[in-house]
Amino acid sequence: MNVKETFRTLLGLPPRKSVLIESGHGLGKSQIVAQAAAAMSKKLGKTFGFIDIRLSQREVGDLIGMPRGMEKFTVTHKVFKDGIIAEESMVASNVTIYDLPHWFPQDPDSSGYLFLDELNRATREVQQAAFELALDYRLNFHTLPLGWRVIAAINDNMDVYSVLSVDPALYDRFLKIKFKPTVPEWLEHAESIGVHRAIMTYINKFTSDLDTPEKIETGTIYPSRRSWVQLSDCIKYMTDNKDDPLKDLDYLTLLASGYLGSSVAINFVEYVRNNYRVFSAEDILDKYTKEMEEAFKDMTVPEVTFYSKEIIRWVKEQKLTKLTKKQSDNLLKFLKAIPKEAASGFWGQATTDIRDVTTAWYKGTTGAQDYIYGFLSKEQSLKGL
Repeated sequence: MNVKETFRTLLGLPPRKSVLIESGHGLGKSQIVAQAAAAMSKKLGKTFGFIDIRLSQREVGDLIGMPRGMEKFTVTHKVFKDGIIAEESMVASNVTIYDLPHWFPQDPDSSGYLFLDELNRATREVQQAAFELALDYRLNFHTLPLGWRVIAAINDNMDVYSVLSVDPALYDRFLKIKFKPTVPEWLEHAESIGVHRAIMTYINKFTSDLDTPEKIETGTIYPSRRSWVQLSDCIKYMTDNKDDPLKDLDYLTLLASGYLGSSVAINFVEYVRNNYRVFSAEDILDKYTKEMEEAFKDMTVPEVTFYSKEIIRWVKEQKLTKLTKKQSDNLLKFLKAIPKEAASGFWGQATTDIRDVTTAWYKGTTGAQDYIYGFLSKEQSLKGL
């Protein structure tokens, strides 16, 4: 399942239905569950919990709690009376009880996801405790509130990761999701978290370099979606501190190799050297050139979308109510150079975010209406104006 399909599944399943998300590392398993929890809180109109437990770092006592002796303790069991389930209590002497671990939800009216990550990297004892949670939604007679769902995750390549096989009886208890976000979904997410544009445009052209290959050698560095984000964080932080790695490509090669491996790093740096260009919104509107026009003609829709958003953002920041004649003419040149799909996307966003400027441009720029009519109907082009 891709992100959209996984998200739909997590939000749609009823309580007491356990899910197992299977994928390679760095694809965002925990992130999609956290995002689903946030969406569930809006859907239900109340607090929705998200408990993230990395099972590979836990011992069995972290899940089932620590034992403690009690001289007297009231024990409650479920029984059947005349075919109807009921509860029966009795006082027991000299018994061992298990204190609840701190993470265990105790509010009977609460709801949430209990996320058991790295299930197949846990010890057998920890897996057995997870089995009880996924199967019976309880630990040592302590039952999870009805509103809680158990979601587990594993790295699915047994030949690559140091993992234990999952017990077939445990595996059978889950709805299995083979999780693989698409490249466009990753690019959309990358844009939302501010991944460096050089990385986004590179991945858009060389999609096979986004993920770790299926067959890898131990000790060799390979790219992953997580490592691309980490490289972006380094580039942005260093640039903010007046040390832009993109201005020293030999150093960029060394830096990128540490996250991506030397082969992909060299390809990325060569792309930056030969193809990566950055134009500001002010450049487009005030200093539009033939070179820029040719560059925009070669760009894909996701690349151009970045510039469309930059133009809208800049106009809003400048608090403009209309463009100059030069800016209006340059905007038309820009729209004619980019793919019509991207131009349509710009038009839809601009008529919402900078409506006054867009209206003035549309009505006052020679050729603007005719061009917009070229890919939109008259009714669509006037919508929002």
